[in-house]
Amino acid sequence: MTMWIIILIVALIGIIAALWYIINRITKFRFIDYIEDRTIYKNKPRTTGKGADFGLPKKGEEKPKNKPKKSWLRRLIAFLIVLVVVIILILCFSVVEALVIVLHAAVIWLLCELIVLILRAFNIDIAHIKAYLAGILAVTGTVVYMIVAYILGSNVYITNYELETNKNVEPLRIVQIADSHLGVSINKDTLPKEVEKIKSLNPDIVLITGDYVDDDSYIDELEACTKELSTINCKYGVYYSFGNHDKGLTGKNRGYDTEKLVETLKSNNVKVLEDEIVNLDNEYLIIGRADASKKDRQPISQLVSTIDPNTFNSEYSIVMDHQPNDYDNEAKANVDLVLSGHTHGGQFLPINNIGVIIGANDYTYGYKKINNTDFIVTSGISSWAIRFKTGTKSEIVVIDVK
Repeated sequence: MTMWIIILIVALIGIIAALWYIINRITKFRFIDYIEDRTIYKNKPRTTGKGADFGLPKKGEEKPKNKPKKSWLRRLIAFLIVLVVVIILILCFSVVEALVIVLHAAVIWLLCELIVLILRAFNIDIAHIKAYLAGILAVTGTVVYMIVAYILGSNVYITNYELETNKNVEPLRIVQIADSHLGVSINKDTLPKEVEKIKSLNPDIVLITGDYVDDDSYIDELEACTKELSTINCKYGVYYSFGNHDKGLTGKNRGYDTEKLVETLKSNNVKVLEDEIVNLDNEYLIIGRADASKKDRQPISQLVSTIDPNTFNSEYSIVMDHQPNDYDNEAKANVDLVLSGHTHGGQFLPINNIGVIIGANDYTYGYKKINNTDFIVTSGISSWAIRFKTGTKSEIVVIDVK
């Protein structure tokens, strides 16, 4: 929770700064000069620095001393442009996604202006270009970047892992999904396609490692999507463990509580595990942990201690633990495999590893091995409130244990 509070505060400050910065930058476009010249200046000549690089003059020229201050009209036009664009983005996406795009636009714009300054530092004269080059590059770059981010976040890809064990067990194909946060990019209209994809992978077992729903995942979405999961027919069935969003902040606004969530899952043949263990054919142990947000969840050592030592040593143990932040204890417990989600693969570059940096997570994405324990963190089949991802992608994970 602390990490999310920090992220929200930083995001709020960043959004305010980004809006101010973008409005200020838009005043540098030449079409605003055109409007200003034909209103306030009424076509009278004026001395002003224009061009591609912050209004800087060509090399060898002195900067104009009588450059007029930015008029109220310039700022008003820039503000209205930003306002209209933000409204359009909200209508096309959502408030959160619109603000994410604004943040990216500001960062990309700043980088473009730095590039222009670097070019001038190396005596690459671009002042002859009669356009605000940094602004044009920033707008174009933001559009391209966010289109790619939308494709990576909204489409679901397959990621494969192969793991070897020296335990005498039959090969097992696991399909893992996490962080569907029903109602964002995965919903009752899009889940059927992904379920068919899961079926085509011929899994022996399907594991849902948390954040199946969210505070904005309403009852009709839950019922329709869970009914779709019931059509998955595999050897060991479908298992689910809780994530930090599943129980909701209150459980009231979305039309169901935790009890109703569990009832809906179980009635559709999804087995719910919360600090519980299931033995599959005396070969595999499925250990479903309560989410780390549950203060009284059992330590992994305590869970493992309930298993007969001979059984634990001979069978392959798979831990479902939504948040990847108990690696040391899980490795000490000598479990074979730990599957997590929660991080969304870091969601965006370059903040993708912030959870590890501040100590909230032990790992952000992919595969890691500690002692005899394999760890896999998925970026999730969707994500919370945002359909954009960079540096990662939405995925279904396939793990072949041999």
